[in-house]
Amino acid sequence: MSVNKPNVNFIFLLLSQIILFPAQPNIKLEVIGQASTNSNFALFAPHENENVANDYVIQQIIERSGVFVILRQDGKRLIRFDIKPFEVEIDPNRIFTESGRRKNIIKHNPTLRTNTYVFHRAMRLSAALAKLIISKLGGTESSRAWLAIHNNTQGYSGDNKQGMGNISILQYQQKLADGAAFIMAVSQQYGDEDDLFFVTEHQDFNALQQSGWNTVLQHPRVVTDPAQDDGSLSVYAQKSGIRYINIEAERSTDNFGENHLAEQQQMLDYVLNRLLSKNTNINLSD
Repeated sequence: MSVNKPNVNFIFLLLSQIILFPAQPNIKLEVIGQASTNSNFALFAPHENENVANDYVIQQIIERSGVFVILRQDGKRLIRFDIKPFEVEIDPNRIFTESGRRKNIIKHNPTLRTNTYVFHRAMRLSAALAKLIISKLGGTESSRAWLAIHNNTQGYSGDNKQGMGNISILQYQQKLADGAAFIMAVSQQYGDEDDLFFVTEHQDFNALQQSGWNTVLQHPRVVTDPAQDDGSLSVYAQKSGIRYINIEAERSTDNFGENHLAEQQQMLDYVLNRLLSKNTNINLSD
């Protein structure tokens, strides 16, 4: 007698829930799976338009357990706060520290004065959204590792190859050479310059480097130097003593570049296989 496997779509519906941001319900979190004290990892996708591998991540959550949190509003990179009669844009990956929130709002809303109700309201909303996200990732007490899912466009601005954006292993090398204080080390190995890991722990950097992956190591001075605190989840994770691994791969933007789905799948598999190994210390070099 054969037993059919449960329908994947049905399992997804059972594991998926939508959490509305109470202060502005058109901002929401899609939460697949469930964070628990027994889980080795939680995954987060802060930018809704960076979704090359999201379906594959969901499949892995269904098969391996864990939790995947996707921030949603209207399909764009930035989140918009409606503070009547204004709209305030923010980068949702720059809201996890007080210093970062302030820089974030100023950067994306250069005409907004910092001594206004709108600015302070945007600060409070940013803090509340960050708190909601962290809670759905499992909080700082039980979390062992946070994995971020990001995508970037081919190359980087100013690379003399019509590149776009500022994410590339070559760009990180240049930033380090120019004295960027938030970077401790950069390792260019094989593969495309846009496919890389950004990590907070030496052991992960060393293991990924030895395994042939492009890798960037965040400098621990981001914890103590306000000038290097950009409010990103990587900074907040390092402040909180939580292992952070960003899995970054190229995407196509307006038919420029390619979706590196297979590459990002391989990168995710590499990390998850180590996180779910028998080693509870999550040592990627095992």
